[in-house]
Amino acid sequence: MPESPLLTAEDLAYTADGRDLVTDAFLTVEPGSFQAVVGPNGAGKSTLLRLLSGELTPARGRLAYGAEPAASIRPWRLACLRAVLPQSARLAFPFSVADVARIGLDGLGRGLSRRDRERLLGQALAQADVAHLADRPYQSLSGGEQARAQFARVLCQLAAGRTVAPRQVLFLDEPTASLDLRHQGAILDCADALRREGTGIVAILHDLNLAAAYADTLIVMDAGRIVARGRPEAILRDALVKEVFRVDWPVGRVPEGGRPFLLPRRSVAGTQHL
Repeated sequence: MPESPLLTAEDLAYTADGRDLVTDAFLTVEPGSFQAVVGPNGAGKSTLLRLLSGELTPARGRLAYGAEPAASIRPWRLACLRAVLPQSARLAFPFSVADVARIGLDGLGRGLSRRDRERLLGQALAQADVAHLADRPYQSLSGGEQARAQFARVLCQLAAGRTVAPRQVLFLDEPTASLDLRHQGAILDCADALRREGTGIVAILHDLNLAAAYADTLIVMDAGRIVARGRPEAILRDALVKEVFRVDWPVGRVPEGGRPFLLPRRSVAGTQHL
């Protein structure tokens, strides 16, 4: 018997300052799925993620984790059911990297001893490749190092929350934006490993090649609406790229598995208007 969805969103909408930022959004997150949300700047991707994670209250629509309406879930339980890696996170306090990661363990988990928590902390720091930075002040790090420290926090939260809620969703908002190539692959490999264990992944990615390589489903947004959805090899086409992203870049296909890839191309007309 197939497992029930981890999360279901129906007809979500959100309005701010008289503008519809998200309209008519339907989404289901299945266990072990990896969905990449793509689209141009201002398409509503981050707003959709904040609605799905429960950070924003929709103007209308239904959002449920399992069979439970998200609005009725207490914050501590919601923190066990899902974790969120935002685009950026500023800290006003002089925390070390280990302190930042340890935030994910605070107040979460059931039956975890102090030794258990330190073990989970060590594992998360190693997975995020910041163990060697554990005692460094967070503010002294580069943007990419800070992003990896925040990813360690998210891993701690998922590990602790799993003792209460084994069915979880991980939300990633542009997780590779400030990372070098090695760490871009490493963070997405780690997310993919969580997917194989049953976690549902929803990630905003601007790099269409990374999205096509890791996601089993692309969700394409434009002007606050989901305009296309499906397997990367099925929907990533020249016409879609031109219509949604406003660039005339060709989509190729690699022989193995038919995964699509995008080739940047200079505009023949010269400089494009921003």
